[in-house]
Amino acid sequence: MRAMTTRSISARASAGGALLAALLATASLACGGAADAGERRRAARGEGEAAPAAWGPGFVVWESNRTGAFRIFRRDLAGGAAVQLSSDEPGRDHCCAHVSPDGQRIAYLSIPGGGRKYLPADTRGQLRLMLADGSLDRVVGPAARHYGEHRAAIWWSRDELVYLEGDGATVRLDLSTGKRERLLAPTGGGEGRLVDPTGRWATGGTVAFCRIDEATGRVLDATPLGGCQPYFDPAGRLGYWAAGAGGPIDAIDLETGRSRTLIAKRDPRLPSDRGYVYFPMLSPDGSLLALAGSDGEHDHFRADYDVLLLEVDPATLEPLGPAVRISDHPAVDRFPAPFRVEPPRRRARPPVRTTATVPAEPGWPAVRDGLAFAWEQATAPNRIAPGEASDVLEPRGRAAFDRRGRMSLGGGWFEARAETATRLLAALRDANTMTLTALVEPERPESPGGPIVALSVRPGRRSFVVRQRGDRIELVLRTAESGPAGGEPIPLTRADASRPAHVAFTFSPGRLAVYVDGEPVARRPVAGDFFHWREGALLFGAEAGSDERFRGAISHVAIWARELAEPEVAASAERARAALASAPQPPSAEVEARLVARSRVPTLDEISPYRSALAVEEWEVVEAIAGVPLAGRIRVARWMLLDGRPTPESAEPPGTRRRLRLEPHAAQPQLESVVLSDTLPPAPAGAPPLGFDVGWSGG
Repeated sequence: MRAMTTRSISARASAGGALLAALLATASLACGGAADAGERRRAARGEGEAAPAAWGPGFVVWESNRTGAFRIFRRDLAGGAAVQLSSDEPGRDHCCAHVSPDGQRIAYLSIPGGGRKYLPADTRGQLRLMLADGSLDRVVGPAARHYGEHRAAIWWSRDELVYLEGDGATVRLDLSTGKRERLLAPTGGGEGRLVDPTGRWATGGTVAFCRIDEATGRVLDATPLGGCQPYFDPAGRLGYWAAGAGGPIDAIDLETGRSRTLIAKRDPRLPSDRGYVYFPMLSPDGSLLALAGSDGEHDHFRADYDVLLLEVDPATLEPLGPAVRISDHPAVDRFPAPFRVEPPRRRARPPVRTTATVPAEPGWPAVRDGLAFAWEQATAPNRIAPGEASDVLEPRGRAAFDRRGRMSLGGGWFEARAETATRLLAALRDANTMTLTALVEPERPESPGGPIVALSVRPGRRSFVVRQRGDRIELVLRTAESGPAGGEPIPLTRADASRPAHVAFTFSPGRLAVYVDGEPVARRPVAGDFFHWREGALLFGAEAGSDERFRGAISHVAIWARELAEPEVAASAERARAALASAPQPPSAEVEARLVARSRVPTLDEISPYRSALAVEEWEVVEAIAGVPLAGRIRVARWMLLDGRPTPESAEPPGTRRRLRLEPHAAQPQLESVVLSDTLPPAPAGAPPLGFDVGWSGG
């Protein structure tokens, strides 16, 4: 195979040839005209909107089963009825329509019909070519195929068409001469790859935009990004694809590998009932982006998808306004391909969305747009929006709130209500993207660790878990590209017991960014979406179905159903850390001590309806380790009942030796309503004030 060289579209463009001359001699190519008004032209009912007049003349073609089998249909941008272009062909379906750069011809594939799922990639069909009005339909590739879904060909110029042969090889067909040139050999996996108009990049059914080595012509494999239906912009600078189930539609800079979202799942620029989108395709000039959307139905062969069209900036592919609904029919209208006759007029580009504006008003979280869950601390409103109900977390086992309102976990956990978990799951699945932020302070980095926050049915069937593993905090995320237990653990930060860390990550199909204390620290490709997520429990300090437990403190947990920009993550971190630091810091002490005596532990009936209680104990200081120097005998309040059950501390006999971390009991506002049993004789005059064992989570 010859070495491929970088060539521009304009360099390949030819003046035409024998085939084009024959076509021009026998048919009118006016964009609005139809040369043949025969039996195969079936007008559908009046369809969606007309495109804005500023878009100029043009049309969209797509595949639809509105007549029974899938056929190629066309509708002008100016409006009117959809018209069937491809002929009726018993036992066959028509798919993969793609418009030539000059808008005069349409390539499409004819394949065995009647399927209710995508045919295997190695299914052979016919690559056909017709004029834009449906006339002069002929076979130009007798054994051709698509790459798994309905992408079969890509125009390099008005006379150069690159397509996949039946064996999976990539071939360039010169329509002016009929000459065929093999560009890429079959992949061996039965998939096949299309090559972009510059000859430098290849992609196929597995979404990976792979560089082609200029010297050898070898395809250099790239990291799969997940999703489906990848394609290239006409200039060969960007790739784009359906990154998740029903969205988002993402684009990637082929040189830098940086990806971004063009259209979110249920993007506000889409019709409210057509926000579940697939099938992206640009016009040859790169100024129109066609999609098809449903109202949440997924099935590509039965759901009511309609064609949508957006004007975009050809340089960035950023949408310039809302979508226009091109088709409005209960059949499956999918895989559209648009064409625009006139170059777009110069228009102001939309603002770059990475420069997010953070509201000036104080408070946490810093931004609420897309907020799906928010828990600041025990006495905060903890609601996702004004007027919404507060999200309540119930302690289970060895779990309580500390003086700063944080979840303090000594082997127990906190559980969100079922309706909260259901709401969060629905929001994240509906967006296929998320951001999570939390302030985390492990008790001991040398401990085995455990789940910090998890949305999960069980470890073998989870949505996500953020957990401590030894001295590392990591994320395990399930996507459509991983197993039910999730993918490989993704490191987030080190577990630091000396200070709280603000840990955050943002995810959208194909990319994940990690932040620590508001600063970006890592970016990596992570393929897949949330299509397989199922109902589960939202727990803090544990994961459903697991005995592992996190020991430490958690607060300021927020989850958004969108990617936060860097300034938004930074502001969220700053405000969370400032709120925590503003809490008064009482004196503290750390001692090695021996238990002398304990007050009587009350029964659960005696404290009803409460389920937790403290008792005062007397300890003999063996060694003062840090903080306020203590000596002799001290009084300490420790947990004896939690979540209706006796704690291990309540069974410790006199003589037990233990390290205690103490703060004044009077500095613990969270304990004001907790039963405190004190049946010991009065403490002698001048004794230190009653302390509280704040290190109980390490017990």
